[in-house]
Amino acid sequence: LSIFLLFLGDEEGAAEAVSRAITLEAPNPDGTIKVCEALSHFKRHRDILETADASDFKNDPHVRFYTGVAAANLGDHERAIWDLNCVPTRHCKGGMAQKYLRHLKNKTEPNTIRKDWPYLLPEEYYIGHNLLKKDKTLNTALISQRYTVDFAEALLNEKPKETGDIAMQILELSPHPEATALLRLILEGTFGSDQLRMNAAVILTEKGEIQQDEAVKILSRGEVTGQNMFSVCLNPEFKFGELPPELKPSHKKLVVEGRKRSANWSKIIREYEKLMPKAPQYYPFRYNYAVGLAQCKRLREAETILRSLVAEHPEYLFARATLLTLLGSTDRLDEAKELVQATELPKETHPDAYVAWLVSLTMYFEAIEENANAFKHIQFAQTIAPDDPNVQELWEDWEDYDEEKDTSPYLMFRRIMSANM
Repeated sequence: LSIFLLFLGDEEGAAEAVSRAITLEAPNPDGTIKVCEALSHFKRHRDILETADASDFKNDPHVRFYTGVAAANLGDHERAIWDLNCVPTRHCKGGMAQKYLRHLKNKTEPNTIRKDWPYLLPEEYYIGHNLLKKDKTLNTALISQRYTVDFAEALLNEKPKETGDIAMQILELSPHPEATALLRLILEGTFGSDQLRMNAAVILTEKGEIQQDEAVKILSRGEVTGQNMFSVCLNPEFKFGELPPELKPSHKKLVVEGRKRSANWSKIIREYEKLMPKAPQYYPFRYNYAVGLAQCKRLREAETILRSLVAEHPEYLFARATLLTLLGSTDRLDEAKELVQATELPKETHPDAYVAWLVSLTMYFEAIEENANAFKHIQFAQTIAPDDPNVQELWEDWEDYDEEKDTSPYLMFRRIMSANM
């Protein structure tokens, strides 16, 4: 009953039910095991020991597993070793018991978010990956429960690389306070990869838990550093100017056309030449026109428009990003440096605009061989917009970057190619 109520989101009822259960005499080993399982969800380690020790089934291997883990969580490693040694290797909890015994004998701790000793594996929760996707109503109900947050924690503790994406998605969508608390533990701790901590930081920012201009201390490349990469408020509803409603269909059609691999840029340019006089105040038309010119190798004309946009609308990161890319591609790195140094980020912008700026910075820092900076910016862009084609392309090159050795397969290949030219 306790586990069922917890699954339904009635945490108070679940706690009361398990408190009632420990006063009753279990009729069989399964009863004691279930009580221990329910207690484990509330991390009531001492109650597990007292309940099991008072039971007629305290020597059952599964019960011994629970008492061993409870003892480990309470710091009684001698008892933990004794009890876990009573769990046969082929028992359903044998694998976990053997793993914990190795840690205890080596005086190390499990690699978990809380540095604790979990009782349950993800498959022991009454939730499956498919169940979360199957029904929208069910999905919403499940996401809101503490039980599901605990499931996400179990996923991360057991296989962060394989199941990290779905676990972080749960924590992102869950309104439960424990989801926020768990994200904080990930952000401020040493568990997992730098990318996982960066993901936690972004989700906490989206939840409003990290404020604008707040310096975030985060472990990156083995060092705890203060990062203030969240000074820009990313608003998906943010608009650059007002587009007259009657022009929206034509504009949308051109944007879609421009995203095609086989885009007819000459035609797109001509269409923007017709649109611009109809809405001269709508500067994104000028930007898209400049992009078309650049695609048609009319770089000087494109640069003139981009520079005017940067001067008139310094907060418009799309123009600034494209100008920086253009300067880099024409090997004018001194001018690119001046543009980067003169840039003051806006307080608020659209995520796509910020990602465009991060991508252009990545290419700039790569060009001047500041590889650590290049990696930092594409790593952040990948966290914000993992499905962006430009981000995906660059992330494939930088994903395996080793900052300590300042190298990666991609950089090694580049160096070999440069040496042979």
